[in-house]
Amino acid sequence: MLTTMTYRMPNFTLEQKLFLLRRIHAVVDTVQDFRKDTNTTVHRNAVWAELAQTFNASFPSRPPSSIGSLKTLWKRLKVECRVALQKRQEQQAAGLPVSALTEVIALVPNLISCLEEVDGDGSYSSVRGGSPGAGN
Repeated sequence: MLTTMTYRMPNFTLEQKLFLLRRIHAVVDTVQDFRKDTNTTVHRNAVWAELAQTFNASFPSRPPSSIGSLKTLWKRLKVECRVALQKRQEQQAAGLPVSALTEVIALVPNLISCLEEVDGDGSYSSVRGGSPGAGN
């Protein structure tokens, strides 16, 4: 009996995260376009495929990353950014010292035109603890 073992991919390095963010900068309008028409979906998938190819070619000593893992990383970075920015706003409102942003988190807001919009996956409401229209 032949069994295949799956293994956990190593964590993304800081260098990999920064590389992805810099590459997404040029195509952020496409990766953030959540319209469901065929042309948009085909274009968005092609952009992600190109990002994955460039990403993997840039890190040949690391295991290759799938399009899905890069999309997940992008979503995680956006959520981390929203949480960090919300925490900073709460600290400012309370008159507390404001936490410094990491290099990665500092790059994300520059890539997203409006952090107050809901992503196609609805991750905004889970970060804020309510729906976007609820006045949270």
